[in-house]
Amino acid sequence: MSRTASFLSAGERALPARTVAPGDIVASVAPRLAQVERMFRENLTSPVTIVGEIGEFVAQGSGKRVRPTLHLLACDLCGYSGPHDVTLATVLEFIHSATLIHDDVIDDAATRRGRPSVNRRWGNTITVLFGDYLYAKAMELALQAGSLRVMDRLAWITLRMTEGEMLQTRYAGRLDLPMADYLGLIERKTAVLFGGCCELAGLLAEVDEVAEERLRQYGLQMGMAFQIVDDLLDFTGDPEILGKPTASDLREGKVTLPVIDLLEGNAAGGREIVERIARGDGRPGDGPELIALLHGSGAIERAEKRARSHADLALAVLDSFPDGPARRALQGVPELLISRSR
Repeated sequence: MSRTASFLSAGERALPARTVAPGDIVASVAPRLAQVERMFRENLTSPVTIVGEIGEFVAQGSGKRVRPTLHLLACDLCGYSGPHDVTLATVLEFIHSATLIHDDVIDDAATRRGRPSVNRRWGNTITVLFGDYLYAKAMELALQAGSLRVMDRLAWITLRMTEGEMLQTRYAGRLDLPMADYLGLIERKTAVLFGGCCELAGLLAEVDEVAEERLRQYGLQMGMAFQIVDDLLDFTGDPEILGKPTASDLREGKVTLPVIDLLEGNAAGGREIVERIARGDGRPGDGPELIALLHGSGAIERAEKRARSHADLALAVLDSFPDGPARRALQGVPELLISRSR
């Protein structure tokens, strides 16, 4: 039995979502997030011109810094007041950035967050090496924490994420992908890093093993919810906001939760449309028709419910931590991530 299965069988009760203003969630960690941003940029510089050039480009296209925010809030939840929270938050962002850069090479992506991807500007060879550079930089920074346990968990997380990328490559184009395989894939590719963001806070604060596992579970379940919402946005989001066309994942051969649900339900015409889009010879009306089928079959609604069920599991594990600004902020994160538009 996996760590996830054994923990969740313990009878945790789901808590109702808390209403916390988005600004309040990051307010207490905003100064340290600014430090993360500075450390991220400082460590993208290099006397090697090409490294600095790509590093500046990557820094300019930075995302929402969700993972550093989770880590810093989890550190506050644990009462950590040492010097390494900002460092590990930066490490986590380096690892995340490296995975995105490698993903774009594997997917032959042309854009990332509405801009040309690194591989499109500099070519695959340099891009792969730059992704490796980011991983190495992350581990170099993590050494500052002076903890073998921290290094062990970072290595474990990186290995699981690499396994997830390899599995995704193997699953490409598989329209018969079982739901269990899909869930295992997104746990490795996305959720383990979210879990690590919170677990590492517990390691820094030297909490007991039960609290450490609860922190990991909070992040893991949030990561599952986050990825399912990403899958939904591929069909329900605004392409202009997302910076990519509708059904981009399916066009890249990635079968995600709503499509798996649709195919398992044998909706009339669904397989034919999905196969055309996945082959790259879709018709002009296939996208809207597929979206209508996903809504009509209930696949969208069921995926939303599954995302919320993971968010409820994340909320439940916070019940054992003392009330305070950090816990209330973490209780507001699930709703913020689930209701996002990008």
